[in-house]
Amino acid sequence: MFKRQVFNTDLEILYSNANLVSFSGTVLQGDAVADENGKKYILSGSFIDATGAVVEVAGTAGAETLTSTPVGVLYQTVEVTNGDDAGSLIVEGYLRADRVLAGIAAAAIVLIKEALPEVKFR
Repeated sequence: MFKRQVFNTDLEILYSNANLVSFSGTVLQGDAVADENGKKYILSGSFIDATGAVVEVAGTAGAETLTSTPVGVLYQTVEVTNGDDAGSLIVEGYLRADRVLAGIAAAAIVLIKEALPEVKFR
């Protein structure tokens, strides 16, 4: 008997490889939710703060803010099933706005762009 298994791959978040600068950092497990197989992931394109936590959008419509200040954008998905793990944080370069900023309120986008001036969204 065959079992069908679906594999997900990272979205390509880079607009261009030109001027790409990334540093390694710790990604915290935080409130990561387990999938149907019990695995926990922090997805590529997530905004990460200095502590390694995922930066979320908070607040009411029209007055959105961020839970903390992002220091980078997670380059590739990190599995955090067994706890915090290392990840690559983009701090400079060109990223796809349609993938990284999708679904984020305009007020929060302004805050993200102020916090990450060397990251350009196209």
